[in-house]
Amino acid sequence: MPCRQLFAQSGGRVTVTGQVLSGTDNTPLIGATIAEKGTTNGTSTDGNGMYKITISATSDLVISFIGYMAEEVKPGSRSVIDVTLKADMQQLQDVVVVGYGTQKKSTLTGSVASVKSDEILKAPTANATNSLTGRMPGVFVVQRSGKPGDNQADIFIRGRATTGDSAPLIIVDGAERQSFGDIDPNEIETVSVLKDASATALFGIKGGNGVILVTTKVGKEGKPRISYSGNVALQTYTSLPKTLNAFTAASLLNEANANVGKAPAFTDVELQKFQDHSDPYKYPDFNWFDYITRKFYPQTQHNVNVSGGTSVARYFVSAGYLFEDGFLKKFDNPYGYSTSPNYSRYNFRSNLDLTLSKDLTVSVKLGGRLEERYAPAGDPFYANAEIEYLLSRVNGIPAYAYQPFLPDGRFMENPNAGVNLTNPLGWISRRGYYIQQNNSIESTLALNYDLHKLVKGLSFRTQYAYDAYFIATRRQQGTFTSYYINKQTDQIVKGNSSFSDADTPLGAVVATYDGTIAYNLQSSLNYNNTFGNHTVTGLALFQRQARRVIGAQPAYASQGLVARVTYSFMDKYFAEFNGAYNGSENFASGKRYGFFPAVSAGWTVSKEDFMKNVTWLSYLKIRGSAGKIGFDKIGGNRFLYLDEYTRNSTVYGGGANLGLAVKPNTAAQFGLPTAINTYPVITHSRIGNPNITWETSTKRNIGFESSFFNDMFSLNFDIFNETRKNILLNRQSGLTTYGEAYPSLNYGEVHNHGYEIELRHLRRVGNIGYGITAQASFARNKVINLDEPAGKPAYQKSAGYQIGQYRGYVTDGFYQSQDDINSYLPNLLGKPIPGDLKYRDINGDGVISTDDITPIGYSNVPEYTYSVEPTFSFKGLSFSVMLQGVAHVSSDIQFDQRNLSSNQMYENMLGRWTPATAQTATWPALQPAVGGNFMSYATNDFLLTNARFLKIRNAQLAYQLPSAMVKKVGVKGIRVSVSGQNLYTWTKVLYRDPENFQRRAPQGPYNVYPTSRLVNLGLNIEF
Repeated sequence: MPCRQLFAQSGGRVTVTGQVLSGTDNTPLIGATIAEKGTTNGTSTDGNGMYKITISATSDLVISFIGYMAEEVKPGSRSVIDVTLKADMQQLQDVVVVGYGTQKKSTLTGSVASVKSDEILKAPTANATNSLTGRMPGVFVVQRSGKPGDNQADIFIRGRATTGDSAPLIIVDGAERQSFGDIDPNEIETVSVLKDASATALFGIKGGNGVILVTTKVGKEGKPRISYSGNVALQTYTSLPKTLNAFTAASLLNEANANVGKAPAFTDVELQKFQDHSDPYKYPDFNWFDYITRKFYPQTQHNVNVSGGTSVARYFVSAGYLFEDGFLKKFDNPYGYSTSPNYSRYNFRSNLDLTLSKDLTVSVKLGGRLEERYAPAGDPFYANAEIEYLLSRVNGIPAYAYQPFLPDGRFMENPNAGVNLTNPLGWISRRGYYIQQNNSIESTLALNYDLHKLVKGLSFRTQYAYDAYFIATRRQQGTFTSYYINKQTDQIVKGNSSFSDADTPLGAVVATYDGTIAYNLQSSLNYNNTFGNHTVTGLALFQRQARRVIGAQPAYASQGLVARVTYSFMDKYFAEFNGAYNGSENFASGKRYGFFPAVSAGWTVSKEDFMKNVTWLSYLKIRGSAGKIGFDKIGGNRFLYLDEYTRNSTVYGGGANLGLAVKPNTAAQFGLPTAINTYPVITHSRIGNPNITWETSTKRNIGFESSFFNDMFSLNFDIFNETRKNILLNRQSGLTTYGEAYPSLNYGEVHNHGYEIELRHLRRVGNIGYGITAQASFARNKVINLDEPAGKPAYQKSAGYQIGQYRGYVTDGFYQSQDDINSYLPNLLGKPIPGDLKYRDINGDGVISTDDITPIGYSNVPEYTYSVEPTFSFKGLSFSVMLQGVAHVSSDIQFDQRNLSSNQMYENMLGRWTPATAQTATWPALQPAVGGNFMSYATNDFLLTNARFLKIRNAQLAYQLPSAMVKKVGVKGIRVSVSGQNLYTWTKVLYRDPENFQRRAPQGPYNVYPTSRLVNLGLNIEF
């Protein structure tokens, strides 16, 4: 035990100092509780695991930390006591957050995964959803975009089991919330994911897709602890299209024209000018992407929080700031606005816990966010996707098209290079800007009253949550003119792009306002008591919640009852019942409520007498569950049980000639030919279905948790399956002569199954600690029924295949010659040329047609996800790296010359089919954007990409400065770190991150904002 300064004893009291370390890796335990036994006197360890406490000389110290076995120490005459706590693998993450409460992990019979704050903070991401990647088995996390303020991940719990909305329910501090990604990660204590029926049944009609529970930090007894964390990161894009220089691209266009019998687009003289750059304004060689984007762009994040308290009041107060910059360069413009997108966010949280009496506690939690999303080019037509749409233009401009400016500084364009190839610089520096501001307040007031005086183990709890979300948008627009040089006359001619037909300054500010108000009320009775070897807990809860969108339809509302009963015998045998009876306003009267029960059981085998001599097995628990859950977010439309009527003022044919243009369900016209009066009509637009109901999910799960060799290794495994019924559909098997659209109905069925496995190993040898965590998850779904036409061929039906299954043609090489084309099957898709892909006749009808489209590849959501994270530590130095990947996933995104009819050429096209490369070709023969048949670009198994990948998802190198050193500068702890996210990717996907997919309209392969690679420098200081 190291020697330290001794503190004198006086008045029967002694001041004790020391350090609390983890027995797993010998690192300091931050926030461990040090208490004087039998009193309320206590403190907690600082950023270096250090503590100081004054106690009675005759008292004992109790040192505890979640996930470790508590230790009781009698100081005696000692004033310096260092303690190493042993990890308790059976109770690692001892208290697990579950629905409407917490449970000891050792008694848990449901399938719940959780991750703590320190793991979340390893990832230097702006959105907390991306910090979950690879952290929990059964949780599929896919980052679709890198756009500032819009880079949240899609999360699928155990894959997909419905053709509709697959997003899980989000619960933050006990109340349903819209999202959690924009919460400052420094505010989050734990994230728990509820996966099986036992864990999700309490949420009844809303829990079908799984539940994510987020718990924010609270204060602990002790002196105020001030913590600062600062992060400065450089971002760059993970992958981009690789285009060709002007000479090569123009030469390939000539080849494409020749393949279809068209004249060359450029003469040899013009090709030479592209190559020698002798006339850069008429024959440019200009890479627009390199010009308009920057290689590196910043991200900064800062947080200051204060926590502490007494036995009466405990507090956690946090303030944070985040700024994400975009990857467009910042060009000067006459209006002074920024030409690069960005996102800024201010977070605030105040969590206060009050012990007003021995029996009464009150909790007040308040969280707020001020967010601003900014983008140049404020065109309302593209809503929030202006930048994605701009990127499609940038990617589509060939190097031979045009430069940014004429010699006199006017904007250039080239109307002959493609469709709507607007000058990107003019777009971002003259078209205006768009700003979206989001202000959010989420508040929770909870009261707990111990009723042990009435019934031992009984308590009452009530909670009220009130949330307000306000959204304001502001945009200004302008236009600009661009020009091109007539190559025959050398005259400068005004362009004809639809976006640049005049020079106008920014117009008036156009503003919109919107908002949402939500409340959630819960009241419950809780019971927890032990009778000898028997322990019984119970929960009975009433909940009502509503969410109203300002100016919209009636509020979204739900209410119901929740019950849970658990029983354990000798802390070895466990049984649990969970159930909810709740309903939604979205269904017909008399059919709004349902009952959703689940049962589960567990057995701690390692506690049996017959296992005592099995010394290599430290712990083994087997558990299983089954139940029925609901899901009420169906179809996207409300009140489908009602008929719907629409007011139509549109006149068929424009109303130019009375009586000459008449059509049912259009506005009626009366009067004289010289004085026509138009009258709107009310038409029946939807047939209601009074039997509309929620989806039902029957879930089954069995698994085990285990550890070996004195908890050196742990292994957890789950296997599950799910049957989802009553999926909302639009009829496909009915007669088209019905005369009106069939009403929606609950008829779809999907089956989903899979498994999860997690392995951990931790070891300490002297000052060296090392370990590894590995996990793998598999989830495969199959459509059972989607009401498809009876006569449709089985291979063209969705039934029997996974949700989102890609479909296309099966290829059989290339057509090698015209004779090959003539001797092969007739092709009804068009007129092929040598070098086109040859498709197989799947249905055997002797022709190639759309009837030969068949399932190929997978979907765009992976079936497998896995991660491996080795860790290493030496004294204050620590290092970790996560390798994360997916498999059984496909991508149909490809870059080709059809984008905007621009004939853009990419590097992979250098491998195109020609007579000379017929045996080695990796791409079909080239064809021009106008005049080509492009049948080879229809979705097929040659172009459909296997989108599996392996990423260095996260890496962190950190150093905790020695306590003796930091005390000299007046602080308790300093930690510096270097971390990275999305550092490298191994994949077959070309020109983009394999996870990227454009979620917003207009969707397309080109409208994708690339994911960012981050390298981050972090600093943490504890005061």
